[in-house]
This record gives sequence, structure tokens and C-alpha cells, in this order.
Amino acid sequence: MIEVLALAGAVTKVAGAISSSIKAGKEVSDLLPHFGNLAKLDADIQAADAGKHKGPLGRLTSSEEEGFAIAQAKMKYKEAQAELKSACQLYGPVGMWDLVVQEQAAARKRQQAALEEQARKRDKLFWSISLTVGILVFLAGLLGMVYFAQMFA
Repeated sequence: MIEVLALAGAVTKVAGAISSSIKAGKEVSDLLPHFGNLAKLDADIQAADAGKHKGPLGRLTSSEEEGFAIAQAKMKYKEAQAELKSACQLYGPVGMWDLVVQEQAAARKRQQAALEEQARKRDKLFWSISLTVGILVFLAGLLGMVYFAQMFA
């Protein structure tokens, strides 16, 4: 489950840690997992924007607060990307930003696939439970009708 209200804060925190590490001269290979985390947050933001972070009933309701939180997370992500691009180009080795972009694309794709699979499983479970309850209610009604028909016949 994606915590929409915390996305912007998480993006800011991860981006700040990466930026300070780049400026401190850390190795690129040590930072790639952190860039992957940032890409996962971007996939979470995209899923929340598409409404895939909610279950079937939750999709029927939407709050303004949630919409503003998603917009804020998008803005923070854009700002973080711009800041990190600048830091990579100024303080990192040649080609670091290109490597980061490739890693982020791969991480984003993996996270998006995982989120879509999770949403698919959640929806399948919801509809299975709904169908089971519907069948049970139908059978109970049918048995009730037969019972009362025999009582009054």
C-alpha cells in the first residue's frame, strides 16, 4: 500500500542523502541503490496518480488532500531530479548522470511491474470474495424461499 501523504517527504529525504553523498565524493556504485529507491518512489507517485494504490472500493472515493499530496510529490521529485542532475554533473565522474538515468529507468520499470501485480492480486481477491458472498446470499435466499414455500403450502 502506498502512503500518498508521505511520498513528498520520502523523495526529499532520499534526494538530500544522495546529493550530500555525491558532494562528499562517494563512489557511484555505492549510490546506485539509492537512485533506485528514488526511482521506486517515482513509480509509487505514478501509481498513486493513476489511482492504482487503492482497492476497488477505495477508487470510488478521492480526497482533495490526496490529490494535493500527489501533486506535491510530483513537484518534489522534479526538483530532486534537477538538483541531482546538477550535483552529478558538477561533483561526479564523467558519465555518472547517464548511468543514473539508466539505473532509474530499470528500477522504475521493476517497481511499476511489482505495483501492477500487487494491484491485480488485490483486485482478484476482492472480486473472488465478492462473488463468494454473493453466491452465499443467493443460496440463503433460495433456501429461505423454499422453506417458507413449504411452510405455507
